[in-house]
Amino acid sequence: MSSSLWSGISGLNASGRQMDVIGNNIANVNTVGFKAGATVFGDILSQSISGSSMQIGRGVGVTAVPTLFGQGSFSSTQSVTDLAIDGDGFFMVNNSDGATYYTRAGMFNMGEGGYLRDVNGYKVQGYLYEAGVNTNAIGDISLSGIQSDPSATAEFSIGANLDSNAIAGDIFVSAQTVYDSLGGAHTLKIEFTKTANAREWECHAYLEQDGVYTESDTVPAATLTFEADGTLDITLPAHQDAVLNFNTFQSTLPTEAEIGTGGTNDITWAIAGDASTSVTPEIMTGYASPSSNRSLVSDGWASGELQSLSIGNDGVIDGFFTNGQSMAIGQIALAKFTNTSGLQKMGSSLFAATVNSGDALVNKPGAGGLGGITPNSLEMSNADIATEFINMITAQKAYQASAKVVTTTDSMLSELMNIKR
Repeated sequence: MSSSLWSGISGLNASGRQMDVIGNNIANVNTVGFKAGATVFGDILSQSISGSSMQIGRGVGVTAVPTLFGQGSFSSTQSVTDLAIDGDGFFMVNNSDGATYYTRAGMFNMGEGGYLRDVNGYKVQGYLYEAGVNTNAIGDISLSGIQSDPSATAEFSIGANLDSNAIAGDIFVSAQTVYDSLGGAHTLKIEFTKTANAREWECHAYLEQDGVYTESDTVPAATLTFEADGTLDITLPAHQDAVLNFNTFQSTLPTEAEIGTGGTNDITWAIAGDASTSVTPEIMTGYASPSSNRSLVSDGWASGELQSLSIGNDGVIDGFFTNGQSMAIGQIALAKFTNTSGLQKMGSSLFAATVNSGDALVNKPGAGGLGGITPNSLEMSNADIATEFINMITAQKAYQASAKVVTTTDSMLSELMNIKR
């Protein structure tokens, strides 16, 4: 009879442990990246009666409290650095000692030193980029001091109408900004002068430095001739790409900056189209309407500071700069384990690798069975309130029943003690 007493007590202990797990799950129902626990029970080794095949159980015990790594629901946020993993995997973060922890809580921010950090101040790990190229080296993701390098203008084009009613000597000027190799801005001016010939305009190119204009050393006076319908006569060789050379211009610069590419100080004017140009030629017309610019395009840009970020499903962090350029500046790395259940909870939604979990298998999001990244989102706790309430009712009933076993056994023992009376 005393065996039932101890069985009842083991039931009380087990149900109490189950309530501990349930209470922790409910308390963390709003914890970002939290993974709920479950209680696994097992019967205690049974006792054989008088060496026979009959066995009497000796109660129950908690054999394991595994972590449930099921996907939690997503909550949308306004921060681009709030990330959620859609599928398998963990973010990697390093503390100040370099120890690596794993988490599903992707509430990241730009912290001290320009590093991407979690709420604990730990540095987020990812693939490092140099000049927009993935180095495949993994380290702390830093956005400090990143800028977009300048690029010298090599090609440009003008979309304009030159008035067919203009008289000889009329001038129309088209000006746009171009950049040297150090990102210095200069005005490129094309001066169109109406000739005495019908539908013909003479062109002169000038480049400005500190208010002083230098004329192109080559093609100083090209001509544009239009058809009777106002379209450019593209059969003329002069209407193909015109190469403007500004060697004289470079000598006026206080630095050794160059214009164009390859140290030639050549800028290509894409007039009517050529397969070799990267800038699409704009349309030139000679209609009977006032001369005007419709579009001005060119390559090249000044240096730029980081202005904003975007993160794709592949975890690539793209930076957008004040010069209008964009560039990949990093990529979030994810880790997975052969035995996820072997991870050890460290608090703050962090996990640590153990011998049972095996070593982390690191890869890019979406590769090697890893999930993708969902930006502007956070994965919430996977603890379900309804399920926890049902488990709580079950635990309460089990506790009450075990307590009844104890009180009933106590009554039976009391009756036994009263027999002598």
